[in-house]
Amino acid sequence: MTTRWVAGILLAVSLGVGLVLTLAPVVPPEGLIVVPNLVPLRTIAIYLSRLDSPFWVSQLIGNLLLLLPVGLLGPIAFPAMNGWLRVIGVTLLLSAAIEVAQLWIPNRMADVDDVLLNVAGAMLGYAILSLARLGSGSRQAVA
Repeated sequence: MTTRWVAGILLAVSLGVGLVLTLAPVVPPEGLIVVPNLVPLRTIAIYLSRLDSPFWVSQLIGNLLLLLPVGLLGPIAFPAMNGWLRVIGVTLLLSAAIEVAQLWIPNRMADVDDVLLNVAGAMLGYAILSLARLGSGSRQAVA
């Protein structure tokens, strides 16, 4: 199996797990009101103000890690995806689709901040890939 195939399989598995985690109905913690958020940085401010809460920390880290594989594995599996803007574009589309789908799932909440954190995570993944390529002397462009 080639590196591209392995990266593609790992990417597909991570996206499948991510879809299950983000699209399955959940029971929110007691007292949490589930409403959509269209105001950028509102939810991120909540996360950062409640770093003593495992729930809010898991939300912050989970949203950062959810689409990190898109930036890390996507350009390996799909060389046409190589480049910052391509990774951002693909991640924006995936994340926005997830958030829109959550509008119809009980106790799920569409949140613009989830999109921002998902894109930041994918950029982190692409930064890791870029550093690994530089460290290995890879000729592949890090655009």
